[in-house]
Amino acid sequence: MLVRNCSRFRRSDFIKVSFTMKLAFLVQGLFEKSDSIGFDCVYEYKRAINLFADAGSDIRIFAERFDLARHPDVPVEGLEAFHEWCAKNPEGTVVYHYCGAWREMDAFLTDRPTPSVIRWHNNTSPWFYFSKEIYLVHTLEGFENIVAIADKPNLFFWVNSLFTRDQFIALGGQASRSAVVYPASRYLENTFDRRRPERRFAPDGVINMLFVGRVVQHKGHKSIISVAERVRQETGKPVVVRFAGREDDVKSEIENHAGNHPDVETVFHGEVSDSELEELYRISDVFLCLSEHEGFGLPVFEAMRCGLPTIVWSTTALRELMVDHPLGFHYYDLNMFAAAVIALQDETVYKTVLAAQERVLESYTEEIVDAQILDALALLQRGSTTHIQAALPAALRAEPELAHAVMEQMQKGESTPTVVQPAIRDSGYNLFSRYDIETFRKFFDRAERLRFAQFENFKNGGNYRLEPREFRHHNGKLEGDILRFAFGRYPNGHLIFGPYRDFPLGDYTVTFDLSVISRNLKKIVVDVNSRDKGLIIQRAISLANLSTTMPSLRFRCDSTEDEFEFRVKAKQAFDGEIVFRGVLLRQTSSH
Repeated sequence: MLVRNCSRFRRSDFIKVSFTMKLAFLVQGLFEKSDSIGFDCVYEYKRAINLFADAGSDIRIFAERFDLARHPDVPVEGLEAFHEWCAKNPEGTVVYHYCGAWREMDAFLTDRPTPSVIRWHNNTSPWFYFSKEIYLVHTLEGFENIVAIADKPNLFFWVNSLFTRDQFIALGGQASRSAVVYPASRYLENTFDRRRPERRFAPDGVINMLFVGRVVQHKGHKSIISVAERVRQETGKPVVVRFAGREDDVKSEIENHAGNHPDVETVFHGEVSDSELEELYRISDVFLCLSEHEGFGLPVFEAMRCGLPTIVWSTTALRELMVDHPLGFHYYDLNMFAAAVIALQDETVYKTVLAAQERVLESYTEEIVDAQILDALALLQRGSTTHIQAALPAALRAEPELAHAVMEQMQKGESTPTVVQPAIRDSGYNLFSRYDIETFRKFFDRAERLRFAQFENFKNGGNYRLEPREFRHHNGKLEGDILRFAFGRYPNGHLIFGPYRDFPLGDYTVTFDLSVISRNLKKIVVDVNSRDKGLIIQRAISLANLSTTMPSLRFRCDSTEDEFEFRVKAKQAFDGEIVFRGVLLRQTSSH
């Protein structure tokens, strides 16, 4: 097999490979509008067709669920066809694009004698989701599943960056069974037209800032709005912040933060088409990425490829990928980010940044990804030492005789099965962050509550308070220890809900501490909702009674697996204001 190490790769070296390959590219879903994992699978399939041009090559693409209209030029096949292909080609290689625990497929690939590839794009760290249990469970399952398959002798891993490789090794994987293959963007393809109109910074006097990425807790949306406010104050110019990407329920928190900076116009575009995204790149003046966690950071490269000046907090994978970018900052400093935006007003600075970005883009090209794919396939060759050599430190590779001796022993070790399990250990360089402090504090507080739940009446004077900050809401604003809905027009439906708690078995009374003032609303509804049973109990109370009495409801918890939320609802649209101070819980009996 012809294999080149991408660190030595030059464009002039590239030729089309000509020999037979049997490859099956597999992904669970190919139907979503903005699916980076699915696009990467399709891209690798197309590049393999180009790289292995022999008529005898058998290269196919499969998915459990797919929409042919989403990829009309790709002959996607279903799982039945996939299993037929595997039976017909027992020596064929499967490249499975991992997107979470798919245990049936994990078991199939583990039991299949031929080596297979797990293409892993990284998982978001659990501490970002500690307050959102449904997402926390999903990301934990993703990590636990990687741990479960990391040491399977016939599974090899393609990761999207050195950062993700480090994460893989921290979970118990071996560096010698992993390879870095950058993920794909349509802006990476050589068919993409990179000719751009001459750009100037804020030519009409309005500074347009852009970020592209999922609207989730850790992507830095609030930080970007804060930077925009600083830029507006310093320049005196109008600032518009645009966000494009799939929206999570955290959007309301970001909107509340934007409400604290009314002089900055904040626009959410949601999921956009390719043409809409290209237009956003065209009309923007600067791309700002302040994400706390990136396995690669494709939109950063897309922005640069579209000729848009880019400012990045160089953390996680972006620390390595943006190492040569002049506006890739290692430290989180909002004033520094704002200063970089403001500096772009100088035409010389602006052109210098664009020129530097062209040099950065030389590290992410279609030819380089092709070379990475070829190198990664070498992992599967029996007798190959390419994967072992890549895992050695540079100082050891510089001593050929010593390196050869170590590789020889590693090959012997790989050929001898072992039942020794890797030790549970730290990654070696993790830092303990404020996220970790908050996570551990919540864990200990919760454990303490559950352990001594039957004594809480005695310890806490009969009540346990759930604070307003623990609830979700529509259009309210936290002010210290209260959640305030300023006087205005509010729709019917639930305005306050949460916090999705489990409780020890027993009977409870919940009391709602709130006040409502309205001209046209006569009653407000409070209720208790169970994840397993739905609505348990509700009560409508007149605003006249609410002024003197806090409404209470009784409910029973008969399953420790259930979760409960406490809600405030208006049955009609109304004009008024609400002050919510949380709820008081009393356990009236246990078991």
